[in-house]
Amino acid sequence: MMEAGVSVRFKVNEIFKSIQGEGSRAGRPCLFIRLTGCPLRCVYCDTTYAYFEGGTMDLDEILAQVREALGPPLPGPNAPFVELTGGEPLAHPGAPALLEALLDLGYEVALETAGSHDIRVVDERVVKIVDRKTPGSGEGHRWLDSNLDHLVPGQDELKFVLCSPEDYAWARDWCLGKGVLDRFDVLFSPVWGSLDPAWLAERIVEDGLPVRFQMQLHKLVWGAEKRGV
Repeated sequence: MMEAGVSVRFKVNEIFKSIQGEGSRAGRPCLFIRLTGCPLRCVYCDTTYAYFEGGTMDLDEILAQVREALGPPLPGPNAPFVELTGGEPLAHPGAPALLEALLDLGYEVALETAGSHDIRVVDERVVKIVDRKTPGSGEGHRWLDSNLDHLVPGQDELKFVLCSPEDYAWARDWCLGKGVLDRFDVLFSPVWGSLDPAWLAERIVEDGLPVRFQMQLHKLVWGAEKRGV
């Protein structure tokens, strides 16, 4: 465990309040901490500005900004919610310490990660939203199968961002082959502007897949190009 006050530094792209746009918590107010840097280059990436842009902050500076933005933690379904995202946040060696420090403040904490880095280093109390990259992403090979052993059923989520009908078929067969549909919340999402959402929704219903159809709610509200949402 790493205490607040230890000198851990991060390159932070942005910290902003918005609504959670994806997953089972879609629609909830959320504070996002977006770290800079990602070793992946997915063809549909909508945060390419986070590859390099950002400023350096230490752990205490981030925690102070979170406390100022969210106020004191509160129990229950309306508890303040914070998510660490990127880029790829686990590319930062200090990310597990930041997540643990946020938990120690008493907030509900989530992590958005590509599954290309080992999630066993993450406190199991963190809600892990793990993006299983498809062949259409161009980064389907960047996956650690051992990460499935460190997802918490009923808490963590496995997400598939689908570029095409071929991606859908691949994701369906992968889920069935790995037996994940009875273990985790599985999310299927169409790439914005590439895969017809109606086609995907109809396909899920016709195939009887027990997955959660989702779209990026923040893009529906503010448009695809707006940053900081």
